[in-house]
Amino acid sequence: MKKDMRRIALLAAAVLILSGCGSNDKSAEASSSAPAMDDAGYSTEYYSESAMDFEAAEAPAEEPAYTTEEGGGGVSSTSGIDSVAPTAQKLIKTVSMNMETKEFDSLLENIRSKAEELGGYIESSDISGSSYYSMYESRRGWMTIRIPSDKLDGFVTVVSELGNVTGKSESIEDITLEYVDVESHKKALETEQTRLLELLEQAESMEDILTIESRLSQVRYELQAYGSKLRIFDNQVSYSTVDIDIREVERVMPVVEKLTFFEEISYRLTDNFYDIGQGLRSFAIWFISSLPYLVIWALVIVLLVRLVRKLIWKKPFFRKKKKEQMKEDHFE
Repeated sequence: MKKDMRRIALLAAAVLILSGCGSNDKSAEASSSAPAMDDAGYSTEYYSESAMDFEAAEAPAEEPAYTTEEGGGGVSSTSGIDSVAPTAQKLIKTVSMNMETKEFDSLLENIRSKAEELGGYIESSDISGSSYYSMYESRRGWMTIRIPSDKLDGFVTVVSELGNVTGKSESIEDITLEYVDVESHKKALETEQTRLLELLEQAESMEDILTIESRLSQVRYELQAYGSKLRIFDNQVSYSTVDIDIREVERVMPVVEKLTFFEEISYRLTDNFYDIGQGLRSFAIWFISSLPYLVIWALVIVLLVRLVRKLIWKKPFFRKKKKEQMKEDHFE
């Protein structure tokens, strides 16, 4: 029995000794692999640090546990996440107007002066119908005007009183979400640019410097693109767009919502008499202005008739017939 106990004790001691040697070998392997990790290139070292920094920056702060305040009788909670201030709504407003007027030049000048008075400007304009070949046609103008958004309603009201408005439409485009998205991309790129500049100062090898500068150039290009897009958005939001189509007319047609029976008869009679008068006027203008051509064509026709008559009477048949007719006239 005593011999068996000794054998068991010896086996247990041998197992303990062997397990201790195995753990020492594993620790030695781990310590020997550490220098190999320290000798890794820039790609692992710098970009692992950069990734850790960005993950730390983007990770939300941990929320503290709920705390109970004595004396208030209630439970209050505090959050480590800062509340983000809501972005002001970004709206792009556009107004389109169709107008007609008898005072074309005066209306254009009044619109220009009113736009400048309110701090706006003429973005583009196009006038047609005033050339030599179209001098008898009514003129037409297209204007695109940029007006400060807070003064848009006042400008539209004033312009509507300068001429007869035959049509008007308004549209509003909400770009708040797109604006916030572009702005957040820009801020993330600015953070990355700052970190890349720090890494550039720490870089030692030429390969590391070239790699960082390549990424830095790309970040700067994207920053310029996002910055330009934000400036365009700001301009479109700050200055509303007003498109005006102006037509010169001889008679302004008032826009009436609804006419009675007799009012409609009177309106149509007046319109028909006006059309008849315009037709007679156009015919008179055409006839008088075309007199030189009409006189020339009349002379040509008279000469042709005389020439044809002479040629016809020279024929033997017509000469014989003429003599017989002369004899009959003589005997009578």
